[in-house]
Amino acid sequence: MRDRQQQQSSHRMYRRALRPASYLLVLLLIGLSANGVVAQEGQESSALEIPEVPEVPAIEEVERRDYPELERAIDRVLSDPELQRAKVGVHVEDAQTGEVLYSHLADEPLNPASNIKLITAATALDVLGPHYTFSTELATNMRSERSIDDLFVIGSGEAFLLFKDVLAWAGELRLQGIDTIAGDIIIDESAFAEGYLPPGYETRDTDASYRSSIGALSVNFNTVTTTVTPGAVGEPGEVRLDPPQGHIEVVNRTRTVRGSLARVQVSAIPTEEGTRIEVGGTIGQGAQPVAVRKRVDNPTEFAGAVVARAIKMVGIAFDGEVRPGAAPAPEVRQRLHVHNSSPLIDTIAAMNKWSNNFMAEQLLLATARGPGEPATWPQAIGKAREFMVSAGFDAETFSLHNGSGLYEGNAVSARQFVSLLRYMRGHAFGPEFIASLPIAGVDGSLRNRLREPHVAGNLRAKTGTLNNVTALSGYVQSRSGRQLAFSILINDPPRRAWVYRPHQDQIAQAIANFDE
Repeated sequence: MRDRQQQQSSHRMYRRALRPASYLLVLLLIGLSANGVVAQEGQESSALEIPEVPEVPAIEEVERRDYPELERAIDRVLSDPELQRAKVGVHVEDAQTGEVLYSHLADEPLNPASNIKLITAATALDVLGPHYTFSTELATNMRSERSIDDLFVIGSGEAFLLFKDVLAWAGELRLQGIDTIAGDIIIDESAFAEGYLPPGYETRDTDASYRSSIGALSVNFNTVTTTVTPGAVGEPGEVRLDPPQGHIEVVNRTRTVRGSLARVQVSAIPTEEGTRIEVGGTIGQGAQPVAVRKRVDNPTEFAGAVVARAIKMVGIAFDGEVRPGAAPAPEVRQRLHVHNSSPLIDTIAAMNKWSNNFMAEQLLLATARGPGEPATWPQAIGKAREFMVSAGFDAETFSLHNGSGLYEGNAVSARQFVSLLRYMRGHAFGPEFIASLPIAGVDGSLRNRLREPHVAGNLRAKTGTLNNVTALSGYVQSRSGRQLAFSILINDPPRRAWVYRPHQDQIAQAIANFDE
């Protein structure tokens, strides 16, 4: 009877967590869309009042029993000679009672890669609440019947701002009868302190989109997609940038050849003005278009150029400059339009499902914003540490360096991740947290993994991958009906860490198939 009650309780928790996160997740599957949408008016605030988060009961130590079949199944995987040369932390607990079912080097702090996003998501939910929205304000210092002087665009750190949103703003101004901007387009990025690179990002020099810069006003994840299509044989291929703007310089060295093969290389090179995209190689006349996404180096100039292009696309005349600057005080400026983001939970779900580093850094930094004060990284890391300590963590036993888990500097143990998972299960916003995780064999970064019976559609977990790290932490219902929380961290194996995902999956399968 007790097992049946536990199983029914478990099913209820998962039914709550399985509700759709948002239609916005589709955008990350189909790419960046340029279709316009109608923005809503409103202030930067939560859509609903955030209830006071109740005190989560302290996690009590439960006497451990032996589960030899589970131990043998996991030990068999860990006995692989290559894993013997790696650092591996594994910890499994009953998510409700805290009983330890299995533990191996569970207290050793390891680099968790993108599992750090679990801490970022939990911190953002705890500090801001799932219904929090970001606003971007368009304002002017002077307006006549059909024209304005300067256009101020005031960002607040939204992580899911797309070109279609910017185009909708421009359309709104045009509908208001504005046909001329006589002054400049001024980007107010004062919501975030200066500096575009999150901590740790300076240790690498790559143009990859996963190393995106951040900014208070950021469009399309501060990345640009370069699409190359074939031209006439012997002529250069055609190059298109998305989103359209005049900020990025393009150097096209491609050549169209006969056949259907494409050998195209795209590089993003920092310049004093911003970013230069260099495109080379060959593309067959019968080849499919090649699309490559790269980071941009000056988010403010880039966003301003996107705004300027959208303004012109809807027929508003503009011949001024695009530059950073501070907007006039609210009581002085004239508000033209306010764009409100979707609720925070949509961004958290997209971040966790697809392991988006840009979103993670933007969200963590946003937790540090105060009234009239720009958010700084020391404050943001402090917010996450405060949350972890309030959740029962010893501040001396873990290290937080950034919000995404990219590169080095973060160190958390497998037992600590399981403690976080258990804590969030009882949190007021636990259902939103659980629903944000990828589902095995179904979606996100687990859509092509763990498709075996009883695991697919059952296990929810955050993935993490670096050259020397692979991580997997989450929840699963065992065959005996228990809700289990687990963490599997692998550091410094002899080969690239992704090679050991099958080992990780075998451990996860053993946990899911646990049957008393």
